[in-house]
Amino acid sequence: MKVIILMTSGPKTPWRCASPFYIAALMAANEAEVEVFFNMDGTNLLKKGVAQKILPAEPNCLSPNGKKPKTVYDFMKDAKQAGVKFYSCKQAVDSLGLTREELIEELDGIVPASEFALRAMEADKVLTF
Repeated sequence: MKVIILMTSGPKTPWRCASPFYIAALMAANEAEVEVFFNMDGTNLLKKGVAQKILPAEPNCLSPNGKKPKTVYDFMKDAKQAGVKFYSCKQAVDSLGLTREELIEELDGIVPASEFALRAMEADKVLTF
């Protein structure tokens, strides 16, 4: 099964930022091919240092040792370890004036919005956050 997650939530809505990556990791661990496509405010999560500072509002989002709260970046890394691919909308990156060097290393590619449209049409499921 192929699943595309359109991630438009970002730093302006921190309470919406962890769940998509948690769900993506669960799906990938269950043999789904999962891609997260970042657009709009979601693109800001790709800037180095941004997701590392965002704490979800959910009280059960703790690190494995149960002491340190997990950041959105921790959830993103969990998804990557499960095999989830990350892509960003080129137009969003350009509109924010970002360069590839300013973005996290976990990003698999920067593609035009038309690429998202094609991938979404081929996917079995498309989720939007």
